[in-house]
Amino acid sequence: METKQLAIQSFERGQSILERLNKLLIHLKLTQKGINDQQPAEDIQLAKSTVKAFLSKLSTLVSTNEQDASALTGVDGRYRNLVHKFAEAKNRSSRYRSALFRKDPNLVLAMLDAPTGDDMAKLIESLTEFRSLLEDHLSSDTRELIGEL
Repeated sequence: METKQLAIQSFERGQSILERLNKLLIHLKLTQKGINDQQPAEDIQLAKSTVKAFLSKLSTLVSTNEQDASALTGVDGRYRNLVHKFAEAKNRSSRYRSALFRKDPNLVLAMLDAPTGDDMAKLIESLTEFRSLLEDHLSSDTRELIGEL
């Protein structure tokens, strides 16, 4: 598949995930502050399930890649690049310090089900750092699509 087409698909997928991730982060931050969130419960549930599914797949691919770098056959180049960025982020403790990158991502996935107290803060930190990683990845898609300005 053509590089531009992969960049378009990656950009669209990333924007969708980013939109739902932002919606979820807003909900979690409001909940943490004891403020009633006005977003429909269905929207929050969709955001939560989308983020959870995406992180789960990404985590699985990162683990697979760590065991065998050639195991990502069949994964498109842009998604493979995100897998590599996630794996690199796990090794960059100066920038990525959250539970998502320092511990088992499955712990963060479990926190998504019923975050409370300290878990809520860890979850928000993890998702915020993940958003940063995703935004970095999307900026390379944007450069591929429209070039350097």
